[in-house]
Amino acid sequence: MKIALLGATGPTGLEFVNEALDNGHEVIALVRNPEKITVKNENFKVLKVNILKEDELSENFKQCDAVVSCLGSPPSWLSLTTVTLYLDSIKVITSAMRKAGVKRLVCMSSMCSKSEPGNPIWVEWVLKPLALGKPLQNMAQMEDYLTSQCSDLDFTVVRPPGLVNGPSTGKRIDVSESQYVVGAEWSMPRRDVAKFMLSCVADSLWLKKIIAVGFPK
Repeated sequence: MKIALLGATGPTGLEFVNEALDNGHEVIALVRNPEKITVKNENFKVLKVNILKEDELSENFKQCDAVVSCLGSPPSWLSLTTVTLYLDSIKVITSAMRKAGVKRLVCMSSMCSKSEPGNPIWVEWVLKPLALGKPLQNMAQMEDYLTSQCSDLDFTVVRPPGLVNGPSTGKRIDVSESQYVVGAEWSMPRRDVAKFMLSCVADSLWLKKIIAVGFPK
């Protein structure tokens, strides 16, 4: 399978690169700073693009089976910085996919992107006010755009819990069409998230779905 990847210079994106290559897939990383990537593989290509330019993306989406986005934005401490990356990028990505004739999209969001009854108090009253409010709000806008404007595409949005570094655990991953997986652990290695996202690329189980993932305790 040939996969176009955005966000390959980030820690989760890099794990996706390694997971996909380890499983024999071909990956094209479309990045702003190619010098940040040191991975070498005959099935891996790194191209410098402006991720907010539709024509640059669509040209490189051609002949790809799927597009994966691991794009991420840093925390907005005390919500002082406006975050627009998620919505801005998904509008360009989906438009470029249509132009290139690619329908399968898997992208990463986060647990509790939307404030809903039942969300953990420590997320709503600590993490969001201190650092994650603006990024999560923009992730929610991205999700709403996909569900309201992209019914013609086969998208899957994955909401992981807190991301940590480290090897894959091999644990079973529970899935829920909700803000978070109730009773699950609050963190997950990036490699396990990457492995799950890769499985979604070829799996039709979660088409046009927004799903939370987590390890059962």
